[in-house]
Amino acid sequence: MSLRERKKQQTRQALMDAAGRLFDEQGYDATTVDQIAAAAGVSPRTFFTYFRHKADVLHTHSEERVDAGVAAILAGRPGENPAELLARAFDEMLAESWTLGLTPGLVGEAYELPIFSPRASLDRSNRRLERLAGALVSACGIERMTAFAMVGAVIGAVSGTAAVSMSEGRPDEETLALTSRACRQALAGFTP
Repeated sequence: MSLRERKKQQTRQALMDAAGRLFDEQGYDATTVDQIAAAAGVSPRTFFTYFRHKADVLHTHSEERVDAGVAAILAGRPGENPAELLARAFDEMLAESWTLGLTPGLVGEAYELPIFSPRASLDRSNRRLERLAGALVSACGIERMTAFAMVGAVIGAVSGTAAVSMSEGRPDEETLALTSRACRQALAGFTP
């Protein structure tokens, strides 16, 4: 990777880190693009070089989590149980959410935005499902339908558990543990 590409990647990461920190401290709505740019040490114009609007920061985090999940699946050991591999990949994806400052409260606040409409969310979810299931097919050689069922079951379990935990105001650590457990329960029927 060239020096220029590394600098671009560092700037993008600095913006994402600053946004996550400010969203966590102030809430999504109270955080401005100007504040994010200032915290990252760049101009607001530079922010818009990397993101169209502040909600794109959340999408970027989500896509990076999916990238991490795909990488974890593809790095599985030959002959590894697909359910165990998928559970481990989701654990990595979920843990990264919290380390990036994407707490349940923040995510819940952001989901009220128009760009998180049911249709837009469904489209993004389907693309992520396709990527994760495709990686599982490649890594484990299982049938495509089985891979989609496994990933879909986990996404449903994780989403449902996170939604209930957020609505009940559970601490982030407890929500993370509950979603991890729900992931494994959803995959129990797929374990040989």
